[in-house]
Amino acid sequence: MDDLVGILTRFHREIVLPDIQRIVQDSERRLRDEMQTGFDALAQRLDRLETEYHMLVAGLKRVEERLDRVEQRLEKMALRSEVTELKGRIAELQEQVHILETRLEE
Repeated sequence: MDDLVGILTRFHREIVLPDIQRIVQDSERRLRDEMQTGFDALAQRLDRLETEYHMLVAGLKRVEERLDRVEQRLEKMALRSEVTELKGRIAELQEQVHILETRLEE
């Protein structure tokens, strides 16, 4: 019986254990490779997203600047329109004053 235990122990140490270690090491290597590949792909995608984010921020800034310029032009146009309207009202008032002065002189 002792011989059988010794033989089984030696078989386990020389045959089974190296096979198990090799299988575990191969599995660890494959898992590590898969994890690194996944991490690399994720890092690459994150870089692309970051680049796109910066492009969107820059594009949005340009849109905001253009919108500011459009708003300024609209304000100027509104002011011009108001000035034109006021000039028309002044002309009407001057005409009414002229009519009143003419009546007063009669």
